[in-house]
Amino acid sequence: MALDRAGADDAFTNREPTDPSHVFGGWLVATALHACALTVEARLPCSLHASFVVGGTPGEPVVYTVERTRDGSSFSTRRVVASQARGPVLVLTADFHADEEGVEYAAPPLGVAPAADGLPAGRYDNPMFDSRDVPPTGVVPHARQAWFRAREPLGDDPLVHRLALAMLTDFGPTRAAREPHAHLSDDGRRQSVSLDHSVWFHRPARVDDWLLSELVPVSTGGGRGLAMGTVRTEAGTLVASFAQEVLLRERRPG
Repeated sequence: MALDRAGADDAFTNREPTDPSHVFGGWLVATALHACALTVEARLPCSLHASFVVGGTPGEPVVYTVERTRDGSSFSTRRVVASQARGPVLVLTADFHADEEGVEYAAPPLGVAPAADGLPAGRYDNPMFDSRDVPPTGVVPHARQAWFRAREPLGDDPLVHRLALAMLTDFGPTRAAREPHAHLSDDGRRQSVSLDHSVWFHRPARVDDWLLSELVPVSTGGGRGLAMGTVRTEAGTLVASFAQEVLLRERRPG
């Protein structure tokens, strides 16, 4: 997610080349959020709302052009357009907020999950994140849980942890939205891609410690689906909520 300036004011490009086979949406969201953060002082992201315009082109650099929408007394707002040669691939709006005291409440978890270390590698285990799938309990229909942890230590910069947290929230929502439809588990029976993605950061978290992602499908219909999720620490502390709308079309014979 490292960025270099791209010449123009508040324009940045990724330092490392994009993946030669696939541009992962979570990486694109997190890197766009990083571009926004480079234009904000003394405030951390508290929410983001992203629209996936078209699929990214693998192996091609991405340019992130940031608009400094507003700096208020408590919040800053930024808008960024991520572009490649074909044009915009992602548009993201992010809000930033300085920590302050406030009344505390958090919704309870779906249930008690077994410890990550006792589970085998999961569906979303990858070079950046360890992941462990939690066996479904059936307490909440179609709900799924998975543990995630960055494979390498991420240091103590809270921004880095929020960027990594934003990235891991894109593991699983598309699958969660189609979970009620067992016949769509076959790739050949469906067209399913992310349309938009939102994250709300509630509390600090270390992403190089185990975090539990919980996902529940909310609605499908009209060629779209919606899944909502939460991220919690091993102690059960709610650190983030997220939502994703997906394209969900059934491929019919012929």
